[in-house]
Amino acid sequence: MQIGMKIYYDKATGNVIHNTGEYVGRGYVETTEDQDFASIKELAQRVRETVGVVKLQYGQYSREFAQCDGYRVDPETGELVFTYANEPNPLEGRLEAVEAGAADTAQQLADALARLNETEAQLTDTQVALAESYEELQATKADLQVAKQEAVDAQVGLAELYELVLAGQQQPEAPNAPAEGGEEDNG
Repeated sequence: MQIGMKIYYDKATGNVIHNTGEYVGRGYVETTEDQDFASIKELAQRVRETVGVVKLQYGQYSREFAQCDGYRVDPETGELVFTYANEPNPLEGRLEAVEAGAADTAQQLADALARLNETEAQLTDTQVALAESYEELQATKADLQVAKQEAVDAQVGLAELYELVLAGQQQPEAPNAPAEGGEEDNG
């Protein structure tokens, strides 16, 4: 069985009062806070309301504990704060990486927004061009309707004219009409 550690600290200063450590094995049973206050001298001497506790999972922050010179608890956030001698704080490196990643993400978002705005402008231009093309198509359609009607009217007129021409060619000659080339007898 693996038991994580509990770090008891002064709520006013963040200074560590007691660290229970981690335990591995079958014979260990995790204690309650009441049991810790009853059995640990440093805790038994304190007013319970002035003491906070940070509970860690087994192995949590093991690298930081191995590399640090000391640690305390931030009384405002309840987070562990590690101090290091000559080595840079590994959390600072993580913070720098997160900040760099955030800046990169912000730039990617800005680039994506610029591309989106450009695409939106192109889409608007395309919509305007389509609307203009539709209007031109409608005007052309109207012109074609007029031209079609004019063609139909012209065909009807030609048909009527053709019928008149045919009718004119088939008219019988008038009975008193002079013969062609002949002279009229007046006499």
